[in-house]
Formats: sequence, structure tokens, C-alpha cells
Amino acid sequence: MIFTALTILIVCTIIVLALFAPLQKSKYVHIVSEVGISQGASENNTEMESIKVHGTFWNDGSLVAKNLTATVIFTDVAHNKVVRKNVPVGGDMLPDRGLVMEFDSEYLREKTMPKTEVNVTVQFDWMENGQLKSSSTE
Repeated sequence: MIFTALTILIVCTIIVLALFAPLQKSKYVHIVSEVGISQGASENNTEMESIKVHGTFWNDGSLVAKNLTATVIFTDVAHNKVVRKNVPVGGDMLPDRGLVMEFDSEYLREKTMPKTEVNVTVQFDWMENGQLKSSSTE
């Protein structure tokens, strides 16, 4: 009788754990961003054109992204240049969309004929559980 009661108790414990285990949220950082890019606007009728980036980003995860840095990377194949521009962030990014950052960045270059595009990537780096993590958007 004790054996049967112990078996039922173990089975019930396993069922309860199996039901509630999926409800436990994993702890991680998840940087989400929305980025808009405009390319090729002439600057004051000169031979220069502008690539402008406007974006927002936030942490959708459940942990703080410590020492978060953001960099906009302009890859201009036509002029054989890679230009990196830091986005002022201010340190830690709060979890659960606790802080939404907005940024603007711009790259000026000589016009190209025919017109060529500049590739734009936004890279995020942060510390999570003592490890350097990174993600990027294109």
C-alpha cells in the first residue's frame, strides 16, 4: 500500500512538472530593431549623395543587456569603403521593452553613375551572463 501511494505521488509530481515546465520563461536578451534607409538624396545640388538611416531598437528578452553598443556599418562597394558609425546608447538596455532607443545616422559619398547602392548593417554587442553576444540586421 505504501508502494502504491508512493508511485501515485511520483506520477502526479511528474505530471505537474510536465504541465508547468513550458510556462517557465527562459532568461535571455533579445534585441529587436526596426530600421528605415533612404539612399541617394542629393546634398544641396552638389556631387554628393546621402544615405540616411533612422531606426529604433529595444530588448524584448527577460535579462538586461549589459554594456550594449550599437554600430551602423555602411558598406560602399563602389568606393571600396566600409564606414562604421557608433550609435550613442548609454550602457545597459532594460529587459521586457523597458527602454526603446531611437537613432539616426548618415553617410555622405560622391555620386555614382550608374547609381549604386550602399549596404547598411546595424550591429549590436552586449554582455549576457558574462559572455559577449552579438546580433545584426541588414
